[in-house]
Amino acid sequence: MRTIAHLSDLHFGRDDPRAVEALVQDLHALSPSLVAVSGDLTQRARRSEFARARDFLARLPFPRVVVPGNHDVPLYDVVRRFAAPLRRYRAYVTDDLSPVHEDEELVALGISTARSFTWKEGRISYEQMEAVRARLCGPGPRRLHVLVAHHPFSPPAAKPRERLVGRVEAALEAFAGCGLDVVLTGHLHRVHAGSLTSRGRALARPALTFHAGSATSDRLRGEPNSYNLLRAEGPRLEAELRVFDGERFRALRSSRYVRTEAGWVSEEARPSPEAAPVVPA
Repeated sequence: MRTIAHLSDLHFGRDDPRAVEALVQDLHALSPSLVAVSGDLTQRARRSEFARARDFLARLPFPRVVVPGNHDVPLYDVVRRFAAPLRRYRAYVTDDLSPVHEDEELVALGISTARSFTWKEGRISYEQMEAVRARLCGPGPRRLHVLVAHHPFSPPAAKPRERLVGRVEAALEAFAGCGLDVVLTGHLHRVHAGSLTSRGRALARPALTFHAGSATSDRLRGEPNSYNLLRAEGPRLEAELRVFDGERFRALRSSRYVRTEAGWVSEEARPSPEAAPVVPA
């Protein structure tokens, strides 16, 4: 079995220290196979914020796939924004903008969708599409194929007109035939789990998408701090939502899926035995 802790929108510089400490404790207790961080590690791409993000990641002794978000590109420092948009990210977090984690059961790839010219929104390039295809379409044993990016590839059910990553249609068409299983994103600060769709149109081979809420930021949008914990074993996958109740992170609910030859099929979603109403702290 492989477990993936999917964190997003940490926003150091606008973080809740209580959530940060609770998250570190929770991850150490769960000991995931992989930590996937889908962008916005900082609030304004300042050195002090990147230093805190670096120190946070150093406290997590697990394999990682980390990608930047639009907040990791300077907004007000216009010269740096266009001349060296991710220099600080690369210096403090990782120089690898296309990180990959592979083992016997899992292939996880990260891509940077942060861009200087579209600061809030993001985009995927055709070169990135080909790089993902090259990694996923090759021969080898069937493993869980996961893509990590900051900007969403599919809208949440509650907001079907939400802005998506640029060139999303071309990207989904390119990936659909390569056995892409799961896309992990953030940006919206809202939780969503379900089938990967293109403006309501399901793909020929259904994949899954999980939007993470904000793990540690105090910039909450009607939801508590949270992150996703995925457990995958063979053809089965469970996605558990873990939320911060002001003291600790705990399981709120989970959804279960089975991979078939035609793609992923949802099983009945189940509340966690310890679930109780949670409001933003």
